Amino acid sequence: ADSNVTGHSLDSRENPRRMDGVESARSKIWESPLKASTSGAVRQLISAAQSSVSVRMRPHGESQRSPEFLGELAVLHPELLRATTMRMVLRRFGSILRHSAGAASTFEMSKPVEVIAKFLSHSWKTPGWLKTIALMYHENVFRATVSAFATAICLHGLEFAGAGVPMPLVGPSYLLGETNMHQLRLDTHFVPPCLVFILVLIFGQEVPGLAQSTCFLDKCCIHQTDQEKKMQGIQQLGGFLRSSHRMVILWQPEYFTRLWCVYELAAFHYINLGVSGLVDLLPLKLPVLALSLFCYHFAATAATVVLGPTLVFSEMHVTWILENVPAALHVPWMFMILSMAMLAFYSIPGFLLWKFCKSHMEDRKMLLKQLRGFRMDLAECQVESDREFIESKLKTWFGGVEEFELVVRNEVAEIAAQQLEDGGPIPWAMLFTASLSHIFMFGSVVVDAVIRSDWPVAAHIALTGIGISCFTDAIAVGVGLRLVDRIPRRWQVGVGKLIGPILLVLTFSFLNGIVLAMMGGAAPWFIVIPVYVVLVFLTWLMSGRWHCLRGGRASRPIGTSQEQSEDSQ
Repeated sequence: ADSNVTGHSLDSRENPRRMDGVESARSKIWESPLKASTSGAVRQLISAAQSSVSVRMRPHGESQRSPEFLGELAVLHPELLRATTMRMVLRRFGSILRHSAGAASTFEMSKPVEVIAKFLSHSWKTPGWLKTIALMYHENVFRATVSAFATAICLHGLEFAGAGVPMPLVGPSYLLGETNMHQLRLDTHFVPPCLVFILVLIFGQEVPGLAQSTCFLDKCCIHQTDQEKKMQGIQQLGGFLRSSHRMVILWQPEYFTRLWCVYELAAFHYINLGVSGLVDLLPLKLPVLALSLFCYHFAATAATVVLGPTLVFSEMHVTWILENVPAALHVPWMFMILSMAMLAFYSIPGFLLWKFCKSHMEDRKMLLKQLRGFRMDLAECQVESDREFIESKLKTWFGGVEEFELVVRNEVAEIAAQQLEDGGPIPWAMLFTASLSHIFMFGSVVVDAVIRSDWPVAAHIALTGIGISCFTDAIAVGVGLRLVDRIPRRWQVGVGKLIGPILLVLTFSFLNGIVLAMMGGAAPWFIVIPVYVVLVFLTWLMSGRWHCLRGGRASRPIGTSQEQSEDSQ
């Protein structure tokens, strides 16, 4: 995963096509979708992530076309080659992304540069708040995660030093032992690190001293009021692309309906031969799903801390189990009680989470449908002369509009489909950051047990925290996202709309109940270890590796009966 915790990478391969045989090589690519899927040029062009899946390629400039091929994409006015920073783009909660209208003041937000780190390709039809959340997550999630862990380490370091910050306790909590019970601390130590995570996620780009990467945003880098400078900036849009190290596509379904968005993607591909720079295809609802998961887990953690000491982990309940339940039934009993408790915890937020899951999966399907059925004549532009200009460029670069459509329908669609399946419905790194509240809660319990030298409790709690934060949550979310695709639409009417949310809540409750029951019921290690081996394997499958067990993913041509069947449904 990238340091920005938003995707997966694919190593670059050399482009096999010679410059003097581009058209003849292209003609061979269209012979079959399987050959198209293995084309070196576009295999490095597309990625689908946070999911944001990024494709690593060779250093910028090594694989660009020779200058004689790029004369029409030259920087005509070096003084107008400008870039802004992500700090400027995200300032005041991304107010600059809310509408396309600009002024002289927005142009002053950019400065003349020689190279641009990121070219932000987007549609102004997309809501500004969606783009803001996605860019905040894309830019700040790594530093937010590090800051949250640093906060937790400082808090517990003060505890070890005897100067701990007191945190509110609802009441004493206890765990079952084989013949006795162990003290358990459930407090609000998880709250400060989670608050730091949110604050840095929103304002991380404002931290003084941090290096600010440059980025191109049309509203800031092309003058919007001086018509002469505006035309000069538009004319050298290819120069902006040529000077950019990477492209970040802020994808929503309306992206491929905008002609200038298509032009930017085509020009970046042509300039770099598909093997230079870095292209991030960022579905904008994926970070929203990740943040909704964070809130979902935070609510469950808070419910555990508040209700646990008075219900499941109360002294009265644990004493009753020791006196009335045989030792062999401790784990089954705790599983039943904990599953019922979590069913109550998860029920209301689970229905809200299902809506985010459904929206994200529908966008994934829409992305592939757009790529496989891509047509230039469906792309919109305000001025018809723009269409003539762009089509003339596509003819020069790809041999014609139809040839470019084939690139998108075959190569780009196939690689996007493969990357989406390889990465799973949501990258594991996103699931890990969404479970931070669980990690900090269990970490607080472990630290308290270590201070009291209660090593059996520390070991059990640490293993439980790892199991829930790294495995069971990932499995439950993976199952839930796949349910969106598997439940027939004819079932999703009336009362049938409840099927998906109920199954999602049951999956969370069942899996987390198993792990917590092994902790609360003092399960022996010969049971714990095999269960964790199964959890690791299931997590591997949910992260997009199921097709590996089926002998790989088969490429299929566009318009097969299966796809037509899906469209008719």
